[in-house]
Amino acid sequence: MTAKYYAAVRPRLNENHAVHKEGCPFLHDDENSIYLGEFRSGQDAVNESQRFFNRTKGCLFCSEDPPLSDNKPTLSERVIKDIIPAKIEIPISSHPNLFCCLN
Repeated sequence: MTAKYYAAVRPRLNENHAVHKEGCPFLHDDENSIYLGEFRSGQDAVNESQRFFNRTKGCLFCSEDPPLSDNKPTLSERVIKDIIPAKIEIPISSHPNLFCCLN
């Protein structure tokens, strides 16, 4: 079964052009999207869109990628212990009258 796919002309904040399936609520109007054709998978549409744009990705909403797992990592699993110290040490300045002003 095939579906119609479109590529957004304007890139997202991450500089990737989104590829949307027909019916996606995030699909832009005709002026802001390029019709790519009918494809069996979203990855085929992304490959076609790379003929127009260097950086393209499938839409997070309508892509055929499996949904994210509900198993969220705990805080201790998310914290990289080598980068974030367990105890933060604040150095005490020897200049108590020195302060910084920002405009």
